Amino acid sequence: MSRRLISTLALVLAATGIPLATTGSAQAIPACKAGYQCTQTYYNTIDHETAVGGLTKFCDGSTDMWGVRGRYTVVTQAQCSDG
Repeated sequence: MSRRLISTLALVLAATGIPLATTGSAQAIPACKAGYQCTQTYYNTIDHETAVGGLTKFCDGSTDMWGVRGRYTVVTQAQCSDG
C-alpha cells in the first residue's frame, strides 16, 4: 500500500471513530440512543463498591454530572416516555 492510501485510510477511520488499533483492556462507553435517558456511574474499583461520580443525559437533552470520572464505568439506559 502506498503511504497516501494508508494516510487516507487512517483519516477515514479516525473520522468515523473506528480505532486503527486498540490498547489494553479499555472498553468504549456506548452512545446514548435517541429516546433514552442514560446514566454512567463511575467507580474506584472493578468491584463497583464505591461510586465516585456519575453523568446522566436526560430525555430533554440536559445533563447532570457529579463527582469525578473513574476508570470503572457502569452504563444504564431507560426509555423516555412519549409525552
